[in-house]
Amino acid sequence: MKKTVCALLLAVVCFGCGGPDAKDPVKDAPKKSANATNKPPLFQYGNPVLLQYDRYVDGLDTQLVEMSMQAVDTFKSFFKNQPAEVCDTALYIFKQFHQRLAIYTYEHMEADSLNYEQILYEKDENGKPYKLSQKQIARKKALDQNGFFLASSEGQIFIDPDQQFTATNFGKYVSAPMKQYITQLGKEQISGFENDAGLTIEAKELAERAIWWENFSKSIENTRFLYAKEAANQARYMLYTVMEGMDNTPVADYISDSTGPAAIQLSEYFNTTWSYLKEKYPSAKTTQLVVPYYDAYLKKDSVAISQVHEKFKKEYKSPWEE
Repeated sequence: MKKTVCALLLAVVCFGCGGPDAKDPVKDAPKKSANATNKPPLFQYGNPVLLQYDRYVDGLDTQLVEMSMQAVDTFKSFFKNQPAEVCDTALYIFKQFHQRLAIYTYEHMEADSLNYEQILYEKDENGKPYKLSQKQIARKKALDQNGFFLASSEGQIFIDPDQQFTATNFGKYVSAPMKQYITQLGKEQISGFENDAGLTIEAKELAERAIWWENFSKSIENTRFLYAKEAANQARYMLYTVMEGMDNTPVADYISDSTGPAAIQLSEYFNTTWSYLKEKYPSAKTTQLVVPYYDAYLKKDSVAISQVHEKFKKEYKSPWEE
């Protein structure tokens, strides 16, 4: 499933500090190919090192995955002695570039004439390892070394930035909230979430994620955290998933027979999720929203279920709405 890049408008970042001892990154930046998709610098900075890094990254070729490690190495050279808040902004610059690399690479997978399914799955349906070509081996190595995550969703292979790569390479430079954020993204990418409109994580893990994002989003409210909007959106998405489920992991099943009307039966998955929230996180906002819903389902009170659901949808905007 292809991800999209969200363009954010950031305020001017003003930090007074000098640049590191390094070569001129603008002069020494690799030349862009004629079809490179980089845009002009996204921000105006008070900090000259940030502006220097932004210009350097903007000069890298978005058609070559190997440019990712060049951007990482330059980050480490430029920002090893910079304040964490400056490093947060530099990471933002890198992530924008890394995403553009991922998009270009994904959109040109067919042109590579490679069987990416063999690279991803490694073994056939009988458990026999695929014999990868030298070109496949080289491609896998390049993706791994430059922080790209090969995965599938709904039968489609895609390439995304590897969030663990980001946490590993930038974690020691950035602020504590940023480190928490990128580390959590890395954990979630590895364990997955859903496929083909059905949840693939355990019921208790769903509860834990909802609470983590609720707490994290609250912790960075009224701060200058660069991904505050994304964190709030993720918290809302997790809340909606806890309350509404997914098409192929519904909150309830409707059981009917020939003798009477359909009966509402809370699914085992959400019975586990909701009871876990109630027991372990009774004071959480997510739990307080779930409990009336849970009680109504346990009583099989269809009127109360509908009332609680409608009240929730009125008070909490869907994460899919603009």
